[in-house]
Amino acid sequence: MKYPVLTFSAVSMFSTVLFAPKMIFKAVEEGIFQLIYFYKTDVNRRTVRNVIYLFVFIGIFLLPVVFFKYFTVGETRPIWGGTFEVGQFYAEFALMTVLLGIAAWKEKDNRKIILYAGLFFIFAVVLILTHRRSPILGFFIIFVLLSFILSKNGIINKKIFAGLIISSLVVGVSGYIYLSQTDVRFKTLNNVIMGKEPLNYHTLNRISSARVGIGYDAVKIIQNDIKEGNYINLLIGHGVRSGYYLPHERSPKTWVKYESVFILSEFIEKGIVGLIAELFIIFIAFKTFLTVKIRENADIIALGLFIPLLIHIIGSVFTFFWDALLPLYLLLFKLGELYFSKRAEEVG
Repeated sequence: MKYPVLTFSAVSMFSTVLFAPKMIFKAVEEGIFQLIYFYKTDVNRRTVRNVIYLFVFIGIFLLPVVFFKYFTVGETRPIWGGTFEVGQFYAEFALMTVLLGIAAWKEKDNRKIILYAGLFFIFAVVLILTHRRSPILGFFIIFVLLSFILSKNGIINKKIFAGLIISSLVVGVSGYIYLSQTDVRFKTLNNVIMGKEPLNYHTLNRISSARVGIGYDAVKIIQNDIKEGNYINLLIGHGVRSGYYLPHERSPKTWVKYESVFILSEFIEKGIVGLIAELFIIFIAFKTFLTVKIRENADIIALGLFIPLLIHIIGSVFTFFWDALLPLYLLLFKLGELYFSKRAEEVG
């Protein structure tokens, strides 16, 4: 993954210096900071377990704040960030408790099984309460993939695998019913499905949180670059947060990112070179995750190191690739790569 990460960082900086110099400090944040992936470190079973425990502890520690905010102001806001960050965090925390619970089940530790099952339920409830679709989608997709990996490696049998899938469906349906009653986007989607409202630009824009209009503007910019022969922009983009100087016909003029479909938003900022680098990061991340070999309980827990980046990637499909915590996600993924690489050496 090192070459795609390096290319991503370089394009972010270079395109911003050329076309959006006012955002140079943001380019450092969105580009250079990702180079933490190259930080030389070591990892062992104890380190992995402590990292996963730390994440779960943070999830528990933030619960009083999150619930207090929810019942007082109606939003699940933590100490830092907003509802999207809460959704992202608790999707990660919930899946990590699943892995800890599976490890405890393999060890036949009933107390831990009950503890992690309870935490999973609470974390999943918080995730649904955020109303953030991207983290919720990321949670369910990674949950299914985790179940598949555990089954493929013989950690769980077909009955347990089926049980996990059914559990995810129950949570998903329950969550959808709740969101359909409390979120205007889901209400609109239901009305369209039931024929109460027509499927048109306005309903699609409402369902997508204005992303149809934003996507329209992004396409117009790309079309103009092709028409005008702006080949450098097509190659490396217009720079990070270039929306401050690019046109806005149907999207909010105050938005500096064209937050629509991932391919469009990233093409605008980083061009075809940056987009290809990100697609390689995504491909390598999922390939690594899906092909790991699990040989002991510690390996089950180590899968948790991959989860933050994978959930972020899925969430970025309808937003953009960068996130304030992307450097941390990349570093955790690097630890996961190192851990399973060492395990393969020990066995082979």
